[in-house]
Amino acid sequence: MTAEPRSLGTAALSLRLSTSRGMATYVTYLISPGEGARIVAEIEEEVRALGEDMTIATVGVSSNAARLVHDLPAIVGDVLLVCAENYSEADWRFLDLRRSALTREGAVVFVTTPASFAELMQVAPNLASWLGGLVFSHKDTDALARAQMGTRLNALRVWSGKSDTEVLEEAERGTLPRDPEYAEWLVLLGRGDLLDAS
Repeated sequence: MTAEPRSLGTAALSLRLSTSRGMATYVTYLISPGEGARIVAEIEEEVRALGEDMTIATVGVSSNAARLVHDLPAIVGDVLLVCAENYSEADWRFLDLRRSALTREGAVVFVTTPASFAELMQVAPNLASWLGGLVFSHKDTDALARAQMGTRLNALRVWSGKSDTEVLEEAERGTLPRDPEYAEWLVLLGRGDLLDAS
């Protein structure tokens, strides 16, 4: 894989998985370290929210590649989510040798970190040919929203020459101007309740 992975939220990934139903699809989903269990649960929730009768199976964070291959024949599901964020070089090498054991109908999603995926690409060329084709990076929409909110708050501070504290105090006293920018500011600060006071 040479290009940067496309950023994709869990809802968009789940929709993509639903459209590939019944086809053998292998996906790598890159996440931040320590986020595996949460992201897997989020994907599972999003797939279920689609309201379709898709079945989902999950292989948790504590599992390793040998356990995955051992348990795989008994795992049933249209989507298999594998939390592989802790997979080591040995795990990827093992899966590379046993790649055919991963063959199944439906989608297999390996949720892992960029560092672990880089290891896979180095030591598991056969597996990389499967998992290197559809690679997405988790898009943390909450972090993006917080960053955008911070940028907008800074712009409002520059525009008015006031601090957040000054705006809140004026709103509490009922002396805050009725400009829409101030209303937006209060909402961004989580104090929309003060709109009636100003």
